[in-house]
Amino acid sequence: MVLLSGLFMVPELLSLDDGTKALSAKLTNSEDFLEMNTGIRSICPVIERAGAEDGATVLIIGDSIAGQLFNRLGDNDNGVTVCCANAAINITGQYMLAKTFLDSHPEATDIWLFMHPLTLTRTYDMNLGYGYSVMPFVETGLIDELDSNTIDQMASVYGRIALSREAVDLIERSPLNRKLFLNYIMMHNEEYHQSNAYEISEQYILKLRDLCDERGVAFHFYSSPSTEYYRESNEDTRADFEMTALYELYPDYLDSIYYFPTEWSEDMTHFGYEYASEDVYDEVIRDAYEDFNSEIYSYM
Repeated sequence: MVLLSGLFMVPELLSLDDGTKALSAKLTNSEDFLEMNTGIRSICPVIERAGAEDGATVLIIGDSIAGQLFNRLGDNDNGVTVCCANAAINITGQYMLAKTFLDSHPEATDIWLFMHPLTLTRTYDMNLGYGYSVMPFVETGLIDELDSNTIDQMASVYGRIALSREAVDLIERSPLNRKLFLNYIMMHNEEYHQSNAYEISEQYILKLRDLCDERGVAFHFYSSPSTEYYRESNEDTRADFEMTALYELYPDYLDSIYYFPTEWSEDMTHFGYEYASEDVYDEVIRDAYEDFNSEIYSYM
């Protein structure tokens, strides 16, 4: 047992050291996990931006489609912070970004949330869920902002110990640990199955709306633009959406989606080719978001 433990510890220790990490990955056939983005490297800077005490009064959050439209608006000294991120942080990640902003911006006036319907229906899955919706927020301590039932949902998929900072650190630092952990949950666990496609989103959009009301902040909620490719899939969620409290508050959410030709996209989702341009983004914002255009965008 001592010998076997020693044999295991050697590649493990090598995988945790920056100088020998690549060698360990080669020896353990985990090279595919060497450069895998766990989400910490891309999402933690977004969390930091949300919490920066920069005097901003407006926050724009949402998925990567929204990011194409709005990220450039945060480049100016205009009182606007833009923290659009990968859709895989889920609605819980958006909530934690918003809470971070509100806690560090007591003069905040508005939060704008833009999310595609299929982003809103994301659950805790085996693909990007752990790396994006869990790891960055455990690393920064924000996971404690979530309700206990949400922690239980995450734990049912990834294991409760995997929600600790120590586990996240070991998985982030080592390609071998990433390989072992991700393969294990793929083999033994299942993604969280929602009772309604909007179950998690309903809980956290209402929670964010209530938080904004408590802080005297206006909350605005819209869909990101969508390619025509997803029109049928979006419509397939309508029955579930209409069973939630979100429908009572935002009855036009699905009907007001701005659809653009699938031919404008290289990946069926985002603006691509010559359509990934500020001129197109300006036109979409003017046509799709009258309130945003009149309250914020027209003054930039």
